[in-house]
Amino acid sequence: MDASRVLSRCREPFYMEHAQSQTPIAVFDEFLVAAEFRALLDFTMSRRAEFVATEVIGANGKSRPDHRQRRSCVLFELGSFHQMFVERLMTFLPQVVARLGLPWFQVSHVEAQLTMTNNGDYFRAHTDSGTGPVSKRMLTFVYFFHREPRGFTGGELRIYATSRGSDCATAPARCRVLYPMQNQVVFFASTVLHEIMPVVCPSADFVNSRFTVNGWLHR
Repeated sequence: MDASRVLSRCREPFYMEHAQSQTPIAVFDEFLVAAEFRALLDFTMSRRAEFVATEVIGANGKSRPDHRQRRSCVLFELGSFHQMFVERLMTFLPQVVARLGLPWFQVSHVEAQLTMTNNGDYFRAHTDSGTGPVSKRMLTFVYFFHREPRGFTGGELRIYATSRGSDCATAPARCRVLYPMQNQVVFFASTVLHEIMPVVCPSADFVNSRFTVNGWLHR
């Protein structure tokens, strides 16, 4: 794909109007071309039985189930789509880093997973960086997709103003809300506080779920 054509679809990043907390994001529409999108959707539907319950990473760096914090399912093996996303993400990286005001960093590796949220699923406010295996996460991405017609509502991604240079994130009343838009991707710093609002999927059918390919670029 021609990089200049892809990058031209970038929306202006959002800046929180808070004296001490400006949290930029970068949003791109039509992240995948039609054939890639259809192939990803077909792949997802064919792997239904391979999704497992998500977990959270504790202060000790170990994963554990915690439905008070997070409820969804995940697929870790993306086959050839992992490399496709890595290549596309690296195409976007220079512009994203500049727009987010992040220092340039050498990417050591990219984590990517396919997440399914269905009726009543959510992820409470959290950041993606910390200690242990997540200590070198620099950039978070979330790519939205779903079957048409859309079989769910809710599942908004809320991104909160987060103070830089602080050991903890702060969440004032004002935040940016991103609705799950077909074939759209959002980037933000992994230190930013964010959450996924509850999904409403009346059928509770896997095929009608809110899907994302989401992950992190490590320094």
